[in-house]
Amino acid sequence: MSAHTGDQAPSNGSLASSSSHSGNGSSHVDDNAQSLLYLETLYEQYQKSPDTLSLEWREYFEQLDEESKQDAGQTLRPQRKPFSIFNPPSMSEGGLRRPQRMEVAGRQERLDQLIRNYRVRGHILSEIDPLGKKRGNPPELKPEFYGFTEEDMDRRFSTSWMGGPEVRTLRQIVQWLKTTYCRSIGVQFMHIDSLRVRQWLQTRMETTGNRIKLTRDEQVRILKRLSNAVLFEQFVQKKFIGEKSFSLEGAESLIPLLDMAIEKAGNEGTKEIVIGMAHRGRLNVLANILHKSYRQIFREFVDADPELHIGRGDVKYHLGYSSDWTTSKGNNVHLSLCFNPSHLEFINPVAQGRMRAKMDRFRDFKHKNGLVVLIHGDAAFIGEGVTQETLNMSELKGYSVGGTLHVVVNNQIGFTTTSEQGRSCTYATDIAKMLQVPIFHVNGEDPEAVAQAVNLAMDFRNTYSRDVVIDMYCLRRHGHNESDEPEFTQPLMYKDIKEHPTVFESYFDQLIRMRGITREEGEEIVEQRRLVLEDELKAAKQDSYIRCLEDYGG
Repeated sequence: MSAHTGDQAPSNGSLASSSSHSGNGSSHVDDNAQSLLYLETLYEQYQKSPDTLSLEWREYFEQLDEESKQDAGQTLRPQRKPFSIFNPPSMSEGGLRRPQRMEVAGRQERLDQLIRNYRVRGHILSEIDPLGKKRGNPPELKPEFYGFTEEDMDRRFSTSWMGGPEVRTLRQIVQWLKTTYCRSIGVQFMHIDSLRVRQWLQTRMETTGNRIKLTRDEQVRILKRLSNAVLFEQFVQKKFIGEKSFSLEGAESLIPLLDMAIEKAGNEGTKEIVIGMAHRGRLNVLANILHKSYRQIFREFVDADPELHIGRGDVKYHLGYSSDWTTSKGNNVHLSLCFNPSHLEFINPVAQGRMRAKMDRFRDFKHKNGLVVLIHGDAAFIGEGVTQETLNMSELKGYSVGGTLHVVVNNQIGFTTTSEQGRSCTYATDIAKMLQVPIFHVNGEDPEAVAQAVNLAMDFRNTYSRDVVIDMYCLRRHGHNESDEPEFTQPLMYKDIKEHPTVFESYFDQLIRMRGITREEGEEIVEQRRLVLEDELKAAKQDSYIRCLEDYGG
């Protein structure tokens, strides 16, 4: 497929990366051989002129010298005989002696296995559940599984291919792996066959600790989006008691997630965005992303315009909308939220077809000017066959839209069914592995981790023109709808949920601790939004208010 070609392999520095392991033994051996050849070259330089090497390398070779003296009572001699890749040095001639060379190779091999298993299985240790549920502790992620002892934890290893320091202790390496793969983001990407794609992802994650650096303005923007989302839901629950709204409460990070995705897409040239989603959180998305006026939404709650919808059967949380978005850099993007049927996930191929029609109409044959965003529920994503059917079409020439951003709002329950009782696989997103695309599992209670996931997912999609998945773990504060009492079927889960703060409260407290914002500034943000909501409700109740259907265009 053309979408898979043309990708550029990142630079890996002087030493071949163990990331090139494609699942076979020969690749692993080749990497180790190159590593040892590189070490031989540096060691010869160390013997001749140690001051020309960095402190890290000098300490590394001093460690090897000391071990060699203890082992054999001999000093090491540098390699004297010229060699090349066509005339490799003998393991018995000069340089690192054979026993020492074999020991170094063995340790490096075991380290490579540890690193690879963190890339494959580190997501199991990631802290992605807002309720703190642990998901296991694989033995292959422990240094002792590979024969390393506590004494080895301060032993230095060559890590020039990892970015950062060229030499690190085993303790530092393990901490770096946990930082990258086991915090608020768990990544599945080693199922991807393409070596270049895997290396691209590794480089992006491992050189940053899989964390984005946000400016204060960006942090405050996230806080405002969370405030808008949380206050809207609380206002609706208070003013329209007992009304169904299929609240987003517990998953409000969806709003800053969409905000960041639209901003990034618009600033990189996207002109059209089509969104497909179910009923959960739709009113919040309509209000805070599509900017449908609060007064229009509130008027639908009081059912003040019954004649306006004669012949229509849609409820307020199934309605679509279109609007224009201006990014922070002044770029314009047209947003279209598709109308939604009651049948979960059925809107997916409709949204894809809608975007493909726009692309064909405007002769966007490279599929660079449009973006489809599909928002799924966890139970529906794995449970509905239309999901697989839509994914299957994603890279076909006649149906491709240049990659779709899939966002799974994973509240870890489907109506009254737990994840363990609702699927036979580990993750709700496992079906997406068929496309060999990365899946970013992220804790929705960590907005800055969500920002990293969005940034990386969008860059992947833009680079490779392929689908990408964000699996945002969150919770559902109410039942399936506001008339459902979830404590009847999930008493333990909802005991924890009742005691859980909102994501706005937790992020607000975090920014105060980081001195990114003052308490007074945060309280002002909240108060201003409350006043807006109150004013909009008053306007919605006025008989003079006139509503039209002009904003349902394509």
